[in-house]
Amino acid sequence: MASSTLTERDPSLTGAPAPLAAPAVELRGAGRAFGAFRALEEVALAVHPGERVAILGPSGAGKSTLLRLANSSLAATAGEVRILGHDPQRLAPRALRALRARIGSIYQQLHLVPQASALENVLMGRLGRRSAIGTAVAALRRADREEVRDVLARVGIAHKLDERVDRLSGGEQQRVAVARVLYQAPDVVVADEPFSSVDPERSAAVLALLVEAARGRTLLLSTHQLEPVLPHFPRLVGLRAGRVVFDRPREQVTSADLALLYQPEEATRSQEPRRVLVPGRPEPRPGREGSELRIGASTTPGDHLLPAAVAAFARAEPGVQLRLSVASTADTLRGLREGRFDLAFVGARPHLDGLHFEDWADDEIVLVAPADFGGLPVPLHASLVARLPRVDREPGSATRAVVEAQLASLGAPLDPSAAVVEVGSVGALAAAVARGLGVGFASRRAVRAALRDGRLQEVPIDGVRVLRGFFAAWREGMEPSAAARRFLWLARRAAGSGE
Repeated sequence: MASSTLTERDPSLTGAPAPLAAPAVELRGAGRAFGAFRALEEVALAVHPGERVAILGPSGAGKSTLLRLANSSLAATAGEVRILGHDPQRLAPRALRALRARIGSIYQQLHLVPQASALENVLMGRLGRRSAIGTAVAALRRADREEVRDVLARVGIAHKLDERVDRLSGGEQQRVAVARVLYQAPDVVVADEPFSSVDPERSAAVLALLVEAARGRTLLLSTHQLEPVLPHFPRLVGLRAGRVVFDRPREQVTSADLALLYQPEEATRSQEPRRVLVPGRPEPRPGREGSELRIGASTTPGDHLLPAAVAAFARAEPGVQLRLSVASTADTLRGLREGRFDLAFVGARPHLDGLHFEDWADDEIVLVAPADFGGLPVPLHASLVARLPRVDREPGSATRAVVEAQLASLGAPLDPSAAVVEVGSVGALAAAVARGLGVGFASRRAVRAALRDGRLQEVPIDGVRVLRGFFAAWREGMEPSAAARRFLWLARRAAGSGE
């Protein structure tokens, strides 16, 4: 048990710097559960003094939970957390307060006092080292006022010293929060989504202030806005579903790494084992008694990936009548659940009870533009792409849902007002884009010919790739017939060969 006199025996809790060899923040197999929900699982992370580390990941990945462990505001329910050489859970209250005085935090909600002035909010940065009365008195002392004025000058709002925070703009409030950390002068700065209340255009300016505030200190930041962050953070940690998926120097993190990190769950590979034999294995042939096979498909696979399999199946099984119905992913899966199809091929695998999904083919969704598209620097920033005039697929389209989810998780949600038209197929989208109505998102497999012959051009997005899978689906408890298994076998072979 920790002694209540720890601060008297341990100089690191009285302001002396921690040994450089020890991590400033260290998680050893750390986890955090909220009831049955596990927000973090077995996280191992060591951040050393002076390092700048960005924690990346989609909403719900556990980024905020990790940072709350790192600033001691939340306790781990598994493993161990050490901050500046100490386990917060083993410290007595006095020692814990001394430790927290050395950690500066900027939250999404900022946690400013709206009725208080900028001066008073900045002074609260030292509440860990002085009493509330001492803080109130400091607001009246000329020396303290001048010190705070200097700090506010560093973030560009010295003239707002006595202004109430609730009368400041969102960007000015963000600067007050940064100034509070500057005034606190901590050893570790933890910033949780610090751009959430700032327009994209202002993010770079706020980030520059934050990096300046943390100069010479450990800076741990969570974000889903990659554009302003990447140039300033030499180390990136990717977090997904509460687990670290990569921890690398910035130069070693690829666009494919980021694509998989932010890939919507319904577009990722299925975790269910395949129940149908893979291509190349012996496969029983269906009978020839005039049987029927009913296939449902969403528009991209139905129009662009399945025709080769349909032709191969017709040649191989002339006694089976094949019926292929093409609609949106939502309508196709509804038909499958209602028993109108024996087998379905779709571009997403939403969580639907009673359906089994298997991987079928891989794909990438790309941004396409007219052949004469130009005048903008490429690769385009995601925030710019979100505002460009756009041709959208129809509601219920998996392509549209996957793109919207991934760009939203990257902090660049598509602007609904930028959509000029909605279309019901990839062919209609390609034609509308080619005629200059706007840019559009489409399956690379589906627009391959249009890209090759120059009717469309692919426009890269800086740091963004949208990967997704195609899936075969059928009802649980209704094993596919021999004809359905034969068709899936042929569909996998056709998709794998690029036919």
